[in-house]
Amino acid sequence: MMPKTQEQRNALIFSARRCNEELKAAMNQKPKPKFDAVSRPLLKKHFEKLKALGIPFTLFTWTIGVMNKQFKEY
Repeated sequence: MMPKTQEQRNALIFSARRCNEELKAAMNQKPKPKFDAVSRPLLKKHFEKLKALGIPFTLFTWTIGVMNKQFKEY
């Protein structure tokens, strides 16, 4: 389900970018932490803002994957 309004799209992209930046910064720390220990709290924190807009969690994580070139946008 894609966001219906431009406001929802902008909020999704903004939150995904912010979360992606924090994930990369957290993973660059020494000693390198385990990805699951770092990613779950950050994803949850940033998704809370989108939950109220009715954006599904899978769309949020997919958007981050597209930003990192793990998935193709169709």
